[in-house]
Amino acid sequence: MMRWHLPYRPSAYVLWAVEEKDSRRVIGMINYHRRDRREKRVDVGWLLRPEYQGHGYMAEAARTLLRHLIDTLKVHKVEALIRPENKPSIALAERLGFRLEGGPIRDRWFVSDRWHSVMLYGLIAGEDRQV
Repeated sequence: MMRWHLPYRPSAYVLWAVEEKDSRRVIGMINYHRRDRREKRVDVGWLLRPEYQGHGYMAEAARTLLRHLIDTLKVHKVEALIRPENKPSIALAERLGFRLEGGPIRDRWFVSDRWHSVMLYGLIAGEDRQV
């Protein structure tokens, strides 16, 4: 289940909290950002507490988000930047139909006082799986 976390700004970004249905405990987040309306492209990101990984929570949230982006906002391309060592996120992206398009893109993110490289995954409307 997803619920709004920040003010709704569909022209630029939206961030949802992902919660466990029974307890309503927030267990992660999912968002889109860097929306380019002319190019019909958007970046997505997700984060899930480790103890909830592997139970389908983020797959459910991501499928919902992709349906919204493709069907409602008419986005043509969805991109995700994922660190190469983040195997759960890579596996999720691939299950959803994202393809590896490039990388490593060196020193793309500066987090915790150090630079991190990322891989670029892309999904074009119509290529998505189980969305």
